[in-house]
Amino acid sequence: MKRTKGRRAGRRPIAPGPGGPATTQAPAPVSAQAPVPTAAPAPAPGTQSAPRPAPPEPERLLWGVDADAVATLCSMRLEVSATLLRRPADSAAGRFTGHDAVADAALVHRLTAITPEVGLEIPGDRVGDPAELVAHAADAGVRIGTVLPDVSARRGRPLPLCHPDAELARRALVALHRAAAVAVDVRARRLVLRLRDNASYPGRDEARRRIDQLADVLGGLRRQLPADVTLVVDYAVDDPYPVRRTRPDWETALSLAAAAGPGTKVLLDPAPIVDEDPELSITTLRAADRLAGVLLGRGVRIDRPFALFLAMIDASEGGVLVRGRRCPVPFVVALAPAEAPGIEGALRTVASVQEAAAKAMLLDRTAWRAAQSAGDLAAATDVLLAAYETDASPLLTAVRAALGVPADTLASYRELCRDTHRAVERQRSLLRAALRLGEAGPAAGSVGRGDAGSAVGRVVAGVGRWPLRDAGLRGVG
Repeated sequence: MKRTKGRRAGRRPIAPGPGGPATTQAPAPVSAQAPVPTAAPAPAPGTQSAPRPAPPEPERLLWGVDADAVATLCSMRLEVSATLLRRPADSAAGRFTGHDAVADAALVHRLTAITPEVGLEIPGDRVGDPAELVAHAADAGVRIGTVLPDVSARRGRPLPLCHPDAELARRALVALHRAAAVAVDVRARRLVLRLRDNASYPGRDEARRRIDQLADVLGGLRRQLPADVTLVVDYAVDDPYPVRRTRPDWETALSLAAAAGPGTKVLLDPAPIVDEDPELSITTLRAADRLAGVLLGRGVRIDRPFALFLAMIDASEGGVLVRGRRCPVPFVVALAPAEAPGIEGALRTVASVQEAAAKAMLLDRTAWRAAQSAGDLAAATDVLLAAYETDASPLLTAVRAALGVPADTLASYRELCRDTHRAVERQRSLLRAALRLGEAGPAAGSVGRGDAGSAVGRVVAGVGRWPLRDAGLRGVG
């Protein structure tokens, strides 16, 4: 069997304590009888006892893998967007609400332990009573992370916030302030303003006016939001790209965030087609304390494992995913184009992100730095490919064991669905039997009352008192 790098024979894990990840210890020698402890001789009068030697530093191993890597991966936080959970049929019928998003995200968090936040899109995800939604999220063990107002541009038209038509700009601004009020009511941590601007061609509109108007809008939103809610600028680049960009989009977003004042940050998309040097972008935004999170799934496709792995390498080099340190910002996960929405799709997405992050932890950075210093591009690429092709299963198993979640989340979810489906079907069969016997008349009810050992009899015993057909159960039978 192939031995995993870093594995030590004869080591057994210690259960993790409340203060952090566990280490390992060597197995104690087996003896027939435990030795009787003897008292240490007392020091002679007038002499000083020798200081006790410091205990040896324990090896940083957990379940045979690097404990620092386990601790870093356990500290990752992913935000699951409602678009990752909302099915198109539910969205078209208006059946998907904020409560549905919270319930689905809570199940994903229960199976993964790294998705404690859910993002809502307003007004797509309907929010009835904000206080009830906050209580529902607290009971489910999650919270509202992001509120994203839908003020995106129509095809072929500029961003409505900067539209030359004053009425369109006013309506977009009203929708934005309503979403900000919802973010305050549901105690969200972030309000994300997605800037999608197609007016970058010469003669389409005046750039200076649009930038000034965006700065005014962001400043007004920052004043409306409390200090504990972060205003996030999210930029989106559409095809065709602007004629020539003198500055990258993240830097334009950074200048807008700086103009809006403290508490305004940037959501970074590390895709190479959007950002030529994601490592530099992450480092610059972190140094300015303006990095709100790293976006995955829009430019960096979740269904392209190598691109996702390179994004994790960039996050690691930028100081977001460093072995032995906590992740300072969350990863915001969007729906991959090839992935079907729903809980299973969300679980597969989380597993893909975890696997890419684990492979980034397995990169031999000493060899990589040596190849970079020597300018050997081929050797540096070989080191990257070796980390990408390494089996990360032992590290992921240790991470999920430390988090206390199943090793195979998708299989656990399907087993949970089967158990729930069987319980529901048993209840449906009892209701069908009650309806059939209820239609037969009071005689059937008396027969049911006499059958005390039958579950169906116990249900039918009260059939005369249960208005089953009037309670909306006509489709059960």
